[in-house]
Amino acid sequence: MIADGLNKFEDVICLLGLGSLYETDRLDDYSDLDFFLIVKNGCKDKFIKDLSWLSNIPVTYLFKNTPDGYKFFYEDGIYGEFAVFSEEEISKAHYNKGKIFYLKEGYDPILLKTENEPKPKTVYIDYNMNEALTNIYVGLTRLKRGEVSSATTFIQTYAYNNILEIIDTIFPKEEGFKDLYVNERRIEFRHSNIFQILSNMKQGYLKNKESAGFIIDFINENLSPNIFIINQIKKLLD
Repeated sequence: MIADGLNKFEDVICLLGLGSLYETDRLDDYSDLDFFLIVKNGCKDKFIKDLSWLSNIPVTYLFKNTPDGYKFFYEDGIYGEFAVFSEEEISKAHYNKGKIFYLKEGYDPILLKTENEPKPKTVYIDYNMNEALTNIYVGLTRLKRGEVSSATTFIQTYAYNNILEIIDTIFPKEEGFKDLYVNERRIEFRHSNIFQILSNMKQGYLKNKESAGFIIDFINENLSPNIFIINQIKKLLD
């Protein structure tokens, strides 16, 4: 619907769909509209200030979350996020591949090819394991002091995320979309039996010791941790 009216704007070059607007087989009732509007050099501010190009459907929520764009809701409940880039900026932007929904006549789409696609992160199991162990140790010392919020962050966010990054290397992967920016996206699709494991690693604000204990058990069962730090952590768990 956005693309349909863009030919009225002389300075618009392209509407580029991202995420599930690129891999449309992933589109479902919970998908967002993520896209870039690419405009001629020198015209960016005009399209950020005047959003008449966004559609003829009323926009009922608008939040300018970056200098480049907005998050928004249409009246019909569809949620979206977009950024506006000039020709020069898009050539330097970092983003996954996109799908062209509108391209100005006579414009070569090869000029939209990004040289800055994200590369898969190299994961080092030993590094992540030891980061998780030290996260848990520090978190448990914070818990002993009564700093429950900080403990929760160290154990159920920092340590959890470090373990999450190595799940794909521990267990066989099933086919499923992997987001190169956010590792946990669709991890349940890649590992159909992971739910119970992950839920036990994040048991909530009042169960930091239980969450830490489960992560330690998981590490002991699947990896080769240093026994000294394991024992230091177990002292804090007792």
